[in-house]
Amino acid sequence: MDRPLPVHFSRRAALRHRAAHPRGLPPGARHPGDGSPATGPVPVILVHGTNGRSSSDWFTLAPLLTNHGRDVYPFDWRRARPAAGASATHRHALELAAFVDTVRTSTGSDRVDVVGHSWGAVLAHYLVRCLPAEPAAGAVRTLVGLAPTYGGTTLHGLLRRPDRLPGNLRRWLDAKIPTWREQVPGSAVLTAIHTAPAAPATRFTTIVTRYDQMVTPYTASLTAAPHATPVVLPCAAVVGHLGILHHPASLTPVLHALDAG
Repeated sequence: MDRPLPVHFSRRAALRHRAAHPRGLPPGARHPGDGSPATGPVPVILVHGTNGRSSSDWFTLAPLLTNHGRDVYPFDWRRARPAAGASATHRHALELAAFVDTVRTSTGSDRVDVVGHSWGAVLAHYLVRCLPAEPAAGAVRTLVGLAPTYGGTTLHGLLRRPDRLPGNLRRWLDAKIPTWREQVPGSAVLTAIHTAPAAPATRFTTIVTRYDQMVTPYTASLTAAPHATPVVLPCAAVVGHLGILHHPASLTPVLHALDAG
């Protein structure tokens, strides 16, 4: 790379990029197989959250990592819908495992780092701790969660009593957010992660904002993953669940966590 890529710490700029490139890559990112095999630090896989999209969610972090000499590969898991009756998280975690293996094969790197936002971090966490038979599970060197929903979410209170939701709303959620039932605090998926054996081959970092609108209280993510290194953004960084993807106060710790791996 001859010169650093421009890095815009702006969600508005990210949404404009998404409008222009709805299914494209964020700046600096690659598809597996693009470019030459990795010769520097291990590649980084980015996993967006529920209903997210790599082109906008990683609009800031992807070029930032690229400028730091990292090869970046976004994983878009929302496009694949699981079969009826299957665990959406389990299916998507298997897809993530296959993607990790593809990146490892194309780059020649034995290990990868993963940064996940919201439920994207949960997918990666599920892979590492609940699918130990997958080679990809042991290949994750560092897992950084940005506002991860390790303790679940009530979706602004909507899911406080999921049993009382109207049938048509449950069907809409099943169609639009296949993982919604698994994101309820205390779900079988979250319980499986919390009770799974430790993953000593992986370093965990959890980055949270006290202004998170989805994870309430914001400390729930820290409590649910006590094995992770906790990072709480300072009060001066007034960013929410989505803004955390584009703020220097949250992305600088990502770089530190990856460098420490």
